[in-house]
Amino acid sequence: MPVDCGVPVVCVGLTTLDVVQRVDGPLVRGVKSVSSTVELAAGGPAANAAVACAALGVRVALVTAIGSGAPAAVVRDDLVRQGVLIADCADDTWQVPVASVLVEVDGTRTVVSPGARASDVRPTREALALLGSAAVVLIDGHHPALAEAALAGDAVVVLDAGSPKPHAEAWLPRVDVLAASADYADGLGLSPGEVIDHGLRAGCRAVVVTQGAGDALWADEHGRGRLAPPPVEAVDTNGAGDAFHGALVARLVRGDGLRDAVARAVEVASLRVSVAGARGWMAGLGRSAGPGSNEAAPSVPSVSVAGIARNSTRSSGHVMGLPGGQVSR
Repeated sequence: MPVDCGVPVVCVGLTTLDVVQRVDGPLVRGVKSVSSTVELAAGGPAANAAVACAALGVRVALVTAIGSGAPAAVVRDDLVRQGVLIADCADDTWQVPVASVLVEVDGTRTVVSPGARASDVRPTREALALLGSAAVVLIDGHHPALAEAALAGDAVVVLDAGSPKPHAEAWLPRVDVLAASADYADGLGLSPGEVIDHGLRAGCRAVVVTQGAGDALWADEHGRGRLAPPPVEAVDTNGAGDAFHGALVARLVRGDGLRDAVARAVEVASLRVSVAGARGWMAGLGRSAGPGSNEAAPSVPSVSVAGIARNSTRSSGHVMGLPGGQVSR
């Protein structure tokens, strides 16, 4: 099939079929519980980030493994409805993972999912073409061979580090933006501030650490800071971090520096947790847009990435966003 190479953002990694059940009372282990709502939706860190990015008006492709069969059809149909282009690298043996998601009345979510950290899925020619033309690529640590293909290119690479993954730690010297969570910090036995230092020492050009309802920390060559999320009542935290990552890459590819991109991503994640359901929150994106937002504008084929220097360990050392060194795609 023809490859559309005018896609500025590519998300690489896990796609699941999420079976999301909301329960109105406390969960008790070992007994039956009754859910008040049930949803079937495409899920997984990379897929959710791609959906958020598309909802913000940026053309985005998802390099992943979906495969065939009834669960895969539900996933594919949902992603297409959300405006996500798909490069499916699955072979004939792949079955899309099914994730069980329980959301409690206070918004807390519990996820049980097989993941794909040890998969041997390889990139197709279509996937390689998309990666070769992208300006920003998000990898989530799943499907390692797909992530390696992304790291071999010239795009700015953002690593979704929702939890520690030993193989992904080895990628840090080639990562431009480490987007870590409090769970990642806990898994490494570090404080959020120590994660900033951990990422920068490893060679990342910028580091972001989210802390749920707490402040988001950021650091790059221009400085460090923290941003408080807007106060909201959390009713559904499922996919909040993925929405943050989708908004982060959407704003980076629009030309924002790190601080401004994090500020917008914090707003988007806060909106996501304030609305129950996998997709309903996106209706509020226009109302939540900050000053100067251009997210409602049509996507354009020529974009620039400002403020992030491409990691010199995997490129020619060309710097984006600095005088005389901006790259447009």
